Amino acid sequence: MKKKKIFIIIFLISLILFFFLYKVIDGIYYREVSNLIKLEVYGYNGSMVIYENKFLVIMLIVLFSIITSSVFTYIYNQREKTFLKYIEMIKSKLESLYKGDYSISIDEVNSLGVLYDDLYKLVLELREGRELAIKDKLKLKENLEDISHQLKTPLTSIEILIELYKENKDKNYLNKIDHELSKINYLISSMLTLARLDVNQIEIKSEEFSIMEAINASIESLETQIQENSIEITVEGEDFTIIGDFYWIVEALINIIKNSIEYGKFQIQIMTRKTNVYSEIIIKDDGEGFSKEDLNKLFQRFYKSKNSTTGVGIGLNLSKNILEKHNATISAENDSGGKFIIKFY
Repeated sequence: MKKKKIFIIIFLISLILFFFLYKVIDGIYYREVSNLIKLEVYGYNGSMVIYENKFLVIMLIVLFSIITSSVFTYIYNQREKTFLKYIEMIKSKLESLYKGDYSISIDEVNSLGVLYDDLYKLVLELREGRELAIKDKLKLKENLEDISHQLKTPLTSIEILIELYKENKDKNYLNKIDHELSKINYLISSMLTLARLDVNQIEIKSEEFSIMEAINASIESLETQIQENSIEITVEGEDFTIIGDFYWIVEALINIIKNSIEYGKFQIQIMTRKTNVYSEIIIKDDGEGFSKEDLNKLFQRFYKSKNSTTGVGIGLNLSKNILEKHNATISAENDSGGKFIIKFY
């Protein structure tokens, strides 16, 4: 039915065009010849076609129209078949992509032509998206397993302390339970933060702020620990600005300074400087420094130094993750005590 409609439409258009073309040519030819001789004498009247030949002219116009419409209809049908084949190929390829098959054959490249580039980009984006989703899923699984594993120790300690309190009614056990609960709260909060950082679910703001302002804010947050440990903190060097998230940079500095407070004896030095390549923060304590094993594993998640008595082995790893989100690096070394070096590029 569709083919018939197309044929009829093209036939009618061709018929009109051929008839119009015939009238134009016949009119021009008649005027040119009539300038030379009187055509009326020979039976012509406004046309070069004698009356008895008009039927032949009409038949020729109809015949040319039929031929033209047949050719165009055939071309249209062939293009439609090619287009439908093209659509079917795209549909088949999209179904393959949905099933996880990201390969594209040479025949498909040749057949898809211009669309190949766009389809190839889509293939790459889908492949990368799927791989990223799998990685995020694995990271989330690992984080959940880590949280579960790390909670076992403090929960077991709380159970024992509760039993001891029931037997002895000693309030010191309540203080220890409170301490373990605080540890659990910090652990869960930190692990959830790390999990969100791992899968890029935390929005890192992009704002300009003073590094001295961030350092002072982190020191103020640690005022209680500083007083309890009788540690003096000195800050010196030039101020500089960085682009990033003020809250998260303060969080990273808090964890690093907290580590220095734990291992330092009397003093912690915080020094800043700016070079043509990077801006730097150095946090140095006057403790015994790091062991060789510490330096190799210091920023690993849940790693705790043998000398650690209060940490849960997550703070430095969290700081490293935060700093990396800000295009910064952190390293540690010994220099008459422990020293952390943070570089913003």
